[in-house]
Amino acid sequence: MPPEEKHKINCWISESLWKQVETLGYDSPTKATLAAFEALVLQEEKGSNQETLGSTQEARLPKMEKQLEEAQRQIKASEEKLKASPDSGEFSRLQARSEELERHNETLIKELKMNEEHQEKRIEDLKSHIYSLDNQMRTKDDQIEKLNENMHKQAVHLQTLLNQKAIEAPGNKKAWYKFW
Repeated sequence: MPPEEKHKINCWISESLWKQVETLGYDSPTKATLAAFEALVLQEEKGSNQETLGSTQEARLPKMEKQLEEAQRQIKASEEKLKASPDSGEFSRLQARSEELERHNETLIKELKMNEEHQEKRIEDLKSHIYSLDNQMRTKDDQIEKLNENMHKQAVHLQTLLNQKAIEAPGNKKAWYKFW
């Protein structure tokens, strides 16, 4: 048997009507629409609104019983949660403790900010001290470099004098006891 040809439809319904359809157990618009068309066709075939209405109500009765059981189960679960919740005295103590901890946290935050400010000031002081020490080191490096240059010049001068004395002929020297 060849598959039956299908026809697509679109429609808009009110939100309240859709919620009622969902409470009947229909989780998709397609299922709800198909059920409604089938019920309409059945109604026309039987020709009696009373019979169709009665059968529809009988068909809905198990679904409604399931919904009632689900609602009763949710009520019991809510009652158990309510029994398990802390009493108002304990709740007020916990709330007071929470407020106390919040105040303590605020105090700690203020102290941390003050410490942070002190640390930043200390860091700035140390940076300026390092800068001044760096300047002093540069000055000393310059002084040492100048001293090295002077010592090098003196060493070269001494070496030149020594070379000149060594070059002079030893025969040109007068004896130490000859003054003239």
